[in-house]
Amino acid sequence: MEEYGALVAARKACRICVERSPGKIRSCAEFEFDPDIVSHWELWLGHKRPKLLAVGQDFGNIGYFVRNRGRDEPNNKTNDNLRKLLVEAGFNVTEPPQLDRTAPVFLTNSILCVKEGAMNAAIRSSWVSACADQHLRPLVRYLKPPVVVGMGNCGWRAVRQVFALAEAPERISNAAGSSWIAADQTRVFAVGHPGPLGIINRRWPQQLADWRRIGEAIAEAPAG
Repeated sequence: MEEYGALVAARKACRICVERSPGKIRSCAEFEFDPDIVSHWELWLGHKRPKLLAVGQDFGNIGYFVRNRGRDEPNNKTNDNLRKLLVEAGFNVTEPPQLDRTAPVFLTNSILCVKEGAMNAAIRSSWVSACADQHLRPLVRYLKPPVVVGMGNCGWRAVRQVFALAEAPERISNAAGSSWIAADQTRVFAVGHPGPLGIINRRWPQQLADWRRIGEAIAEAPAG
C-alpha cells in the first residue's frame, strides 16, 4: 500500500495544470472532503489488481464535485451506460456508485482535477498530456493491467500517449473499435465515450460490439 499511497500523495500535491490555467481548473485536494484515493471514479470500481483499466475524461466540474462531496451521484448516465458495457465484456458489477470490491476493474480519468464552468466545458490537451505523464503512467505501472481501454477523445489521447502508440490514429473517431499491442504487451483498446454525447458520436450497437471484443481479449489474457 505504500506505493499506492505515493500515487495518492502525488495526485493531491500536483498543481501543474492549476498554475498553467488559473481560473479554469482546480485541484480536488483543496477540499477537506477529498478522499485519499488516486481516482474519484475508483469509489465505484477500484480493484488494485485489475484485469481491465478504463480511462475516461474527467470527474465533472467543481459544482458536481462539491455537491456530491467527491463522489458520483446515483443515476449518472455515463456510469449507467458503462455498467451495461462492462456486462457485455463479462463483468458483473454493482449498480453505480455502490463500491464493488470484487470486480477486477479500475476506473480513472484523463484528468484528475476538476474544471471550472459547465459540465461540458472544454478539456485542454495540455491537461491531458500532463496528467498522463504525471499520474496515469505511474498508475499503469502500479496496477499492471493486461487490458487498457481509452474511452472517448480525452481518454484515448491519454492512453495513446502513455503507451507510445505513435502508429495509432490520434482522433477517437478514427481509432474507436480498434486495438493495439503495446511494447510491454498490454492490449490497448480505443472506444467511444459511454456518456450521452459519446453515444451520438459512436452509436450504442457499435459500443456494445466494441466491449464484447474487449471481453474476448480479457478472457484470452494470461492470469496475473
